[in-house]
Amino acid sequence: MRAYKRQCFQGRSAAARWLDRLFFSSLCGVGLYILLGKLLPSLLLLGSALLLFTLWDGRRWSRFERKLYESVRDRLRREDWLLQEAERIRQGDGKLLYPTPEGDALSGFCLRYGPGTAFHCIGEEEKDLVARAEVFRCTVTFHPWGFGAEPSLEAVNERLKHDAPERQVKLWPALLRLPGNRYLLTGCLLLLLSVFLRRALYWRLLGTLCLFIGAIRRCFQTVLTIKKSP
Repeated sequence: MRAYKRQCFQGRSAAARWLDRLFFSSLCGVGLYILLGKLLPSLLLLGSALLLFTLWDGRRWSRFERKLYESVRDRLRREDWLLQEAERIRQGDGKLLYPTPEGDALSGFCLRYGPGTAFHCIGEEEKDLVARAEVFRCTVTFHPWGFGAEPSLEAVNERLKHDAPERQVKLWPALLRLPGNRYLLTGCLLLLLSVFLRRALYWRLLGTLCLFIGAIRRCFQTVLTIKKSP
């Protein structure tokens, strides 16, 4: 379910979500401390805000998970009904066309199978296709969508596991490949290390220089992208 949770929260990982909650909760607590100058109410507000954000994210995920299960369950029921309907049509003399073909494609089927062929399509009736089939002395019958048997929880979980979105690229290699991001990340790292290393001024100058070069490279890349866009 980790992949679906990233999808629910716009790609943010669990660590990123906790950092967001902690940051905004701390922001509320610090703001109250600045206004009142009292520590205890500020800590209470921080804890309450953190709990509220956690409950809100939990509710958001539970709603997303419920809709996800319902959509997969309905999809499995439709697929089960489609298999049953296809088997019933095959037992007769009809030809199942799924998905519903375009007009030229239907003409090709009519020419291939010859006059008198009965075609069956799934979905709402399209009068243009019915009229086109009549020109070739064929018939088209439309069957509205139905639902099959209720799938088991194991089948739903198996489909969820099979259809789980995969991350195409890893985060850090993707960031490093972007123009200027190597300088930006290096600059941030140098500024962080300057807190712990001796002669911090030199490390901060190097970090600032890297940040400056990275910002310039990103600006040039943005301008070029805008010029190339239609």
